[in-house]
Amino acid sequence: MSKVSMGTAMSLGLQTEDDLSKDEKKRTSSNSLRLDIQQLGNSIENAINLTDSPKPEIWHECVSCRDNHLQDDMIKTKCSHFYCKACLVRLFKNALRDESLFPPQCCKRPIAASERMLGSTLVQKHKEKAIELNDPDRTYCSNSKCAQYLPRKPTRNRICKCTRCGVRTCRKCKKGDHQGTCVYKLDALLEELADSKQWQRCSNCSRLIELSTGCYHITCFCKYEFCYFCGKRWKTCKCSFADEENLYERDA
Repeated sequence: MSKVSMGTAMSLGLQTEDDLSKDEKKRTSSNSLRLDIQQLGNSIENAINLTDSPKPEIWHECVSCRDNHLQDDMIKTKCSHFYCKACLVRLFKNALRDESLFPPQCCKRPIAASERMLGSTLVQKHKEKAIELNDPDRTYCSNSKCAQYLPRKPTRNRICKCTRCGVRTCRKCKKGDHQGTCVYKLDALLEELADSKQWQRCSNCSRLIELSTGCYHITCFCKYEFCYFCGKRWKTCKCSFADEENLYERDA
């Protein structure tokens, strides 16, 4: 077959090799674009499906009650243990009643007071209790029917007024408002009992302390350390470290 010139091919409406190459490139580009659009659509659809799909439920065992609970209804402590809401609330309420349990701990590490788990009221009570227990010389309302903790104030007045019942209390001797020097005097029956039991008084906060077992080294609730035998500040006396009879718990 004889060769056809470029001009003849164009006049006859025939496609040259260059035209065929251009058409092929256009088709390839078009197919590639359709493929990219399809892949983009699939990616968007997958993303929507992932967003709409429910989160997998994660359960953990509560270290206190040993029941399994949803992770969203639990709190994780610093030691990686989990507490359910009911057990956590009970733990914090017990700490408010018994200062030996305050602050609530797990593996000797304090547990954060989560408002989401405990509620704002219990968290506020926890904060107030922390202030009370960190007071080295606590004062409580002298009205025995009230006994409300009386927070320290910047003025440091000797007499403070209870915001609950209105009774005035002396911060120094912890008794009701009075004139003159503070006098530490127990009720007759209590004084007799304290003498017979050989209880010791903390010279810092005036609490009566009873030693049942152990050495003479006493750390009072107010954090003051003293010798139970003589009452002086710890390590300032020459008393023996302990009485052997008190080192071990006696048989009932």
